[in-house]
Amino acid sequence: MKTRRYLNFTVQESDKKTVRKFLVHHKFSSSQLHNLKNNGGMVFVNHKQRHFDFHLKTGDKVIVVMSYEEPSDLIKPMPGELNVVYEDSYFLVINKPPGIASLPAKALTSKTMANIVKYYLESKHENGTIHLVTRLDRDTSGLMVFAKSSYAHSMLDQILHSEKFQKYYLAIVYGQISPEKGLVDLPIGIDSEAFYLRNIDHENGKESKTLYETEEKYRDGSLIRLKLLTGRTHQIRVHMKAIGHPIFGDFMYSKCKEKLIDRQALHCSQLNIVHPVTHELLQLKAPLPDDMRYLRNTLRG
Repeated sequence: MKTRRYLNFTVQESDKKTVRKFLVHHKFSSSQLHNLKNNGGMVFVNHKQRHFDFHLKTGDKVIVVMSYEEPSDLIKPMPGELNVVYEDSYFLVINKPPGIASLPAKALTSKTMANIVKYYLESKHENGTIHLVTRLDRDTSGLMVFAKSSYAHSMLDQILHSEKFQKYYLAIVYGQISPEKGLVDLPIGIDSEAFYLRNIDHENGKESKTLYETEEKYRDGSLIRLKLLTGRTHQIRVHMKAIGHPIFGDFMYSKCKEKLIDRQALHCSQLNIVHPVTHELLQLKAPLPDDMRYLRNTLRG
């Protein structure tokens, strides 16, 4: 299903005064400008279609008719339960349960969050093109963000690793961390013996930083709150193992079989996002899921 998206702007005194520079100032990428020009997009100024070199005046009304976006057939729409935490015309935030992947792997047709989101969008007669902004491991629960257009995806990507897009997690780890709060600053690379694993790699690893703070202490573990300053694969899991406090249930990194929970006790609990269009501060939260609450309560005794 092909759908159009319209964006409305009013030219401010501080804006650039040609259409091209105005659009760049409003976070249009070079590929989006190319698509506007060559793939059916249009720009109207005060209801008249204009070219990129047209000069604007303060107060002009600009309507951008985005290029067609046609959803890929590689992701099939599939019905499923979807816990929507926030939604507007630009993006969608959902609370992912554990045990389901974010995106389908090649040659696999099992249901993922992307399949469910596509079904949800198409059922509302919206464009079903999948723009995944943040992903979670199959067995990590919590907040995920999907953009509704390439333009929204581009704007969110530009703030993804800044203070305008803050990601917080809750994890239950073995033992009690000392000091109770701090920064883990250890580079992460691909494990040389297993491509799907990550490890601390001081020679070839990428800079990786995680802030942590202890929320509760138990005899055999701790509930900690973490803030990602970078976004590496398995970052929290690898960092917690590196400081000697792997996550409960994370057999991949702890090698400990856990009776109290059958997946890593890791949950994306909060996103603080400065909306890239409205500039409103969104403080979105997802409560601790049942299996982690059970684990926490058991550790409390």
